[in-house]
Amino acid sequence: MKGVLKGLAVVVEDVEFARKLYKEGFYGRFLGYDKVRREEVDKISAPLILALYEALYLAERGKLKVVSKNGTEVLPEKLIELGREKIKNFDDIYKIYKYFRDLGYVVKSGLKFGALFSVYERGPGIDHAPMVVVFLEPDKGISATDITRGGRLSHSVKKTFTLATVSKQTGEVVLLGFSWAKL
Repeated sequence: MKGVLKGLAVVVEDVEFARKLYKEGFYGRFLGYDKVRREEVDKISAPLILALYEALYLAERGKLKVVSKNGTEVLPEKLIELGREKIKNFDDIYKIYKYFRDLGYVVKSGLKFGALFSVYERGPGIDHAPMVVVFLEPDKGISATDITRGGRLSHSVKKTFTLATVSKQTGEVVLLGFSWAKL
């Protein structure tokens, strides 16, 4: 099955395939819908919009063939090139996404929380995301104000505030989680 590369997103227009992908791992979001529960998927007749990192993940696993608007196949290597060209820190962001997905978590955009990702144990509509992930550039620090802001936000929505980066020395994903403690 295929998805069409449009800008920095991949659109799955085949509704049946879109439903299958979403049910399989809550990939992407349906056009015009925010959060869709698994039991509501069969009522949706909209295309599925995948972020570039989601499409790359699925393409690398052979679950999605990405094509250009004219129908030419876009290989994963080309998606990586596009990501590197258009998205700052794409390699690190993708590595963090892949890290959580490979561990079995559902990874969605964290934009509404001012974060990179919201990470679910089972998926939207099944459970609440226990974690919001903020990307920390490897060569940049973070201020106490940023930590406090992230901690306050995550506490108000009952999520662990997690900083994620990729180690320049080892290439591994490094996580640091903050939660409120009663003293």
